[in-house]
Amino acid sequence: MDTTTPPRAATDADADAIERLGKVGTAWRVGGRDFLPYRVTLLAKLLDRCTTRLLSAGSGLSVAEWRVLAQLVIASPASVRQLAEQAWVDRAEVSRAAASLERQGYVERQDNPKDRRSPLLYCTQAGHALAQQVIPTRHAFHKSLTDLLTLEQTEQLEAALLILAGHCVDELQVDPAPRTGR
Repeated sequence: MDTTTPPRAATDADADAIERLGKVGTAWRVGGRDFLPYRVTLLAKLLDRCTTRLLSAGSGLSVAEWRVLAQLVIASPASVRQLAEQAWVDRAEVSRAAASLERQGYVERQDNPKDRRSPLLYCTQAGHALAQQVIPTRHAFHKSLTDLLTLEQTEQLEAALLILAGHCVDELQVDPAPRTGR
């Protein structure tokens, strides 16, 4: 990658798009283009808020509950640890979501014959039915986003995201530098 090329200046179209973001536009401007990870985080938070709105209106589920349920629909049974690792989220968040889903009858907890300290979670028939109700709404939302992009933009975004994700995975495999005194 050529590091001598200065970053592309914001165009009038960029400025207009940022202005349309309202209050989010102020945060978007922080650090400029050099703060790409920050912008990705902002976008992730916006996506979570949209997801929260869609889920609460259609199913009453939280985002965390949906993530657990969706994973269990695909790969049931699983432990809290497995679900947390697969979604890159905190175990406590998964545990709380699983407990809530269990109270609602969407998830069932059973002993794990391989590890008594780590029960297995199963998706119930009611959980499968709820997921089948939610999935079309989720797909429609995802499609509404990708429909905003051309095929070329979608392919470029996917390629860029894979590069960034790969770099982060590589970074996480390197031992962090030891902290120096305080």
